[in-house]
Amino acid sequence: MSPGISRELQFFLLAVLRGVLILVLYDLLRIFRRIWPHGVWAVALEDILYWIVTALLVFQLLYRENDGAVRGYALLAVACGMVFYHQTLSNFLVSHIAGILNWCLGILLKPFLIVYRKIVQGLRIMVRFYKKKLKKQIKELIIFLFS
Repeated sequence: MSPGISRELQFFLLAVLRGVLILVLYDLLRIFRRIWPHGVWAVALEDILYWIVTALLVFQLLYRENDGAVRGYALLAVACGMVFYHQTLSNFLVSHIAGILNWCLGILLKPFLIVYRKIVQGLRIMVRFYKKKLKKQIKELIIFLFS
């Protein structure tokens, strides 16, 4: 095999690995979202940051390994790496890792949730008590002011 073909094959394989890396990063984001659900704006911000990082990773690959030349087969190789990883490991890893982490967090946070519920329950009782008392005092003040 000639050195030129060997170099191109090496570049192609690096591009495939870069595609796998890009999708692994997105899977980390998916796992984070399953463990810690959040609103639309936070998801949008995360996606924007993800795509900026992705663009930088692809740019870095093309700049460092291919002297900045954009070649269609390089982008195809990145896409192939992404598809390969997604079809083989992605869904399995995301569901199992997120499940394990949710289970662990459930065990770790259970004592805190019990204490939190007791505090909230106590605060609700206090609010009901003082709400009745405050209503009574406001009524007395209104009667005093307008009589």
